[in-house]
Amino acid sequence: MFGKRTVPESRPSDRAPDEVPTVKEGETVIADRELETGPHKPYRPARWQSNLTIVSCYIANFSDGFQNQLANPTNVIFTHLLGKSGYPAEMKTRISNSLLIGAILGVLALGYISDMISRRAGLLFTSGLVTVSTLMAAVALDVHPSQNMLWYFVIVRGICGFGVGGEYPPSAAAGLEESDDFKRRYRGPVFVSFTTLMATLASPILMIIYLICLKASNNNLPVTFHAIYSIATILPAVIMVLRFFMTDSTLYHNSNFKHQRKPLRFYYLLARRYWRRLALTSLAFFLYDFINFPNSIMSSSIISSMVKDGNLQTTATWQVILAVLPVPGVLVGAFLTNAIGRRWTGIAGFAGYVVLGFIIGGCYKLLSRHIAAFVVLYGLLQAFGHMGPGATIGLISSESFPTAMRGMGYSIATAFGRTGAAVGTECFTPLQDAAGDSATFYLLAGVAVLGMVVYWFLPESGELNLEEEDRELEKYLGMHGFVMEKGC
Repeated sequence: MFGKRTVPESRPSDRAPDEVPTVKEGETVIADRELETGPHKPYRPARWQSNLTIVSCYIANFSDGFQNQLANPTNVIFTHLLGKSGYPAEMKTRISNSLLIGAILGVLALGYISDMISRRAGLLFTSGLVTVSTLMAAVALDVHPSQNMLWYFVIVRGICGFGVGGEYPPSAAAGLEESDDFKRRYRGPVFVSFTTLMATLASPILMIIYLICLKASNNNLPVTFHAIYSIATILPAVIMVLRFFMTDSTLYHNSNFKHQRKPLRFYYLLARRYWRRLALTSLAFFLYDFINFPNSIMSSSIISSMVKDGNLQTTATWQVILAVLPVPGVLVGAFLTNAIGRRWTGIAGFAGYVVLGFIIGGCYKLLSRHIAAFVVLYGLLQAFGHMGPGATIGLISSESFPTAMRGMGYSIATAFGRTGAAVGTECFTPLQDAAGDSATFYLLAGVAVLGMVVYWFLPESGELNLEEEDRELEKYLGMHGFVMEKGC
């Protein structure tokens, strides 16, 4: 009676035609393994789950950009509340670097976890960590005396940095994989839109919120501080809820190291195959963040020194204008990633850094007396940076590695970038104090020349087929005695 229903599960002919995956040459083993697992369709997230992953990446990168840019209003608030003697330059640098150092540790740890365990699990952990640490930072002004408060703030911002940095590898990997699955031709512009564009938009929106809080509280700095950090707490909390419902991508399901045996020789093989891409992307990331982060962080101090009466609202207004100007650069960069390619877009951005860096450095004394001219040129400088390496280095670092090690490859490159940001912050502040603000722009332009050279040797990652890269990695490991286990 049941004979007609007990059909062998592994026979492809018994499946509905739409359930049989298209198999190309070289994929026979993968297809056989899928058929042997039982009467299920090939793994593919529901459309709403894919959309949810992309949406959460948009909000998460906005949140991370918000966290990174909090250093600008924080420096202004602490300087006015504590004075220069109570908030010395070395403590300002520690607070800026605490987020960066935490990010370096977080990006390395979560890059490994996102490849070896799950993109989703890593993202849930980082969202929770950012939520808790930002809430702790929001009550920092209640810690007394001020010296204890500053060290408390350094610690909680370091914890937050671990979460922010840990967000990058799983978010970039998951977003790129879903973008490729949705529309391969537009994966570059889509990736730029939910990474660099969101992080860049966060800056002017933060400064607008900061300005509104100043006006609404009649320049009450403690109230303003609590407001901006409370808003920064809400964002990762919302993301954490969304990520309960997301799932891992098809590419990650079909190619991952979750069940892989991993002796030291396994890591040696990966390094031997991808060391050149890893070295170049890491160096490019280092050079970009070396000049981008300290200039972004120091912009508040430079503008504040140009506002003669020290008016907080006037300073904040100019900061809003400066923060808005790089946004069009990101949009142009997103377009150029397909129009002229990732490499040439990055080279063009670094070239803009070189030209404007020398112009601003050479004319700084004149520009310092005309704040509008300075802000426009400074904003244009940052627009070129966000258009070129800002828009493309994360994209190249994600596309250059196969799915199974995308998180690790991206995390190592990003860790070098955050190291460059920390080193740059340590270098720029003493240079600014010793040789003046103009010297920092000369340094920026000189480093940008090196960036152009490094970009010339980067792979044109837009031409890479992500699935083909996964198959090549599987074939390579198989030749050396490591058979990749399929499925999550």
